[in-house]
Amino acid sequence: MARSRLIASTLTIAIALSILTPVLMNTQKLYAQEEKQIVVALAAEPRVLDPFTGAWHSGFVAAQIFNSLLEFDQYLRVRPSLAESWEILPDEGAYVFKLRKGVKFHDGKPLTPEDVKFSFEEVISKYDIFGALYFKNVKVEILNESAVKIKPERFLPGVQIVLFASMDTAIVPKHILEGQEFEKSEFRVKPIGTGPFKFVEWSKGNYIILERNENYWKAGKPRLDRIVIRFITDPAAIVAALQAGEIDYVFRGVPYEAYDSLANNPNLDVIVSNRPPYKMSLWFNTKHPILSNPDVRRAIAYALDKEEIARRATNGLSKPTYSFWTEDIAPITGAVRYEYNPEKAEELLDKAGYPRGSDGKRFTIELLTRTGEPEEELVSDMVRDYLSRVGIEVKIKRVDFGTYLDLQSKFQYDFTLVKYWIMPFWSYQLFHSAWIGKGPFTNVMQYSNPEVDRLFDQWLREPDPDKQKEILVEIDRILTSELPAITLYDVVWLNVKSKRLKGPDIPVGKYVFWDPLENMYIEAPETQPQPVETETPVKEEVKEETKTEVMEEAAETMMPFSPMVIAVAVLIVAVVAGLALVMRGRRR
Repeated sequence: MARSRLIASTLTIAIALSILTPVLMNTQKLYAQEEKQIVVALAAEPRVLDPFTGAWHSGFVAAQIFNSLLEFDQYLRVRPSLAESWEILPDEGAYVFKLRKGVKFHDGKPLTPEDVKFSFEEVISKYDIFGALYFKNVKVEILNESAVKIKPERFLPGVQIVLFASMDTAIVPKHILEGQEFEKSEFRVKPIGTGPFKFVEWSKGNYIILERNENYWKAGKPRLDRIVIRFITDPAAIVAALQAGEIDYVFRGVPYEAYDSLANNPNLDVIVSNRPPYKMSLWFNTKHPILSNPDVRRAIAYALDKEEIARRATNGLSKPTYSFWTEDIAPITGAVRYEYNPEKAEELLDKAGYPRGSDGKRFTIELLTRTGEPEEELVSDMVRDYLSRVGIEVKIKRVDFGTYLDLQSKFQYDFTLVKYWIMPFWSYQLFHSAWIGKGPFTNVMQYSNPEVDRLFDQWLREPDPDKQKEILVEIDRILTSELPAITLYDVVWLNVKSKRLKGPDIPVGKYVFWDPLENMYIEAPETQPQPVETETPVKEEVKEETKTEVMEEAAETMMPFSPMVIAVAVLIVAVVAGLALVMRGRRR
């Protein structure tokens, strides 16, 4: 009898070990894999993942999946990417690119000149927000198995070279998209590119999973195994998740007032970045009966204390601006400065023929702004208060974003508060008279100056970067003199990341927010960390389960004990039970 109990107890221990050993091994694998996984938060969920919509969030995801012929370095200089070299042919109005050899799409198919030709002629020139304009009717000639000549209808190197380095000209696979209607294709939600990470899964409303491209053409990159992108729309929830260590990186959606608390967290790095370059500004309807007068616009500029506006609106993080550019784009030495001087403002208003009335008011104008932006709400209130001091009554009209764009496009506003991207080819659309009446994000100010038009046209055609900057300096001088808009301060973005996340790709913002995280890595801890409770989805080891099931299980089984601890506990119980049986048999 004792012998049978001994055999039974031994079998119990053996079975427990046989069951739990794989569990322990898989648990160790799971936690080892998490070391090279990061969680990135997006403040909004994209509609599609192709790179051609111009949306900031889809562009960020696309930048992990796709490459273009060129790319930007950290100083915004253009350098080779899928093309190992390029040549500008001004006499022909064309560009020649020598393609890099050995590049493969995520499905294993090689990149060929046919893919470049198809991308430009069938996709970029028809569907991209900028490509449809700047590469309209483009023709691509295949010179040989590794070279192409790209000839746009209009040769505009000032903007086209920049676009060659952006996601606006990402190269897509002909073998997948040929014969499909691009806008209705599944490719837009299940993309395949040549970039550092491969698309794996998109759980709508929850997350996107990207995994390392083992065949990436840049040796040793990417350095991360997986990126999980979570959608968190509530700023307070973003801050809470950062404080709890549930996300590793966020670049948009962190409120300025959270800066101090996040900066005091020893596990976080808070980076104040001015990229991408945006400016908070006031745009004038230059056909308005009062605001058409440049002296009135200058008076408004003198009446605003930009230092105080920037300090209060951004918790002291932004600086006032007087130029339409930043130093990264062009020297700002030509800008006319309007320091806070309410007396000068009063003088200009009197000169313009708008003296104070018996009630102290000169005239009333309406400021158009949008809802859902606390920073802009505060700025608009401050603009109203400052202008009231010089006799200008401002009534604020707050509307939803769609109505806001519609009213601007129809010129149904007096002046409006705008946070806008200042890249020169974007500014070309804002201030060139050819763009009046073209809809949102164009010249809704109805500003017209033949010299500014000429300079922008010259800039578009100029291939020399140094000469381009000289032209932009002169444009800045004119715009800051005539003031179709008043720039208030340079927008800064709070990038917050885990201290364990290292590398030069953060903060993003070389071109909008469309930067790959191919050089980022997880710093090895000095001591082995214990697995902690997290909502981060982890890579499954059980092949029968779907990724969705694993993600849901990871979210639902949040408990103070890791799988390792549970497995060890079960093993100990089994061993103790077996030994108890042995001892009991011996006593009998």
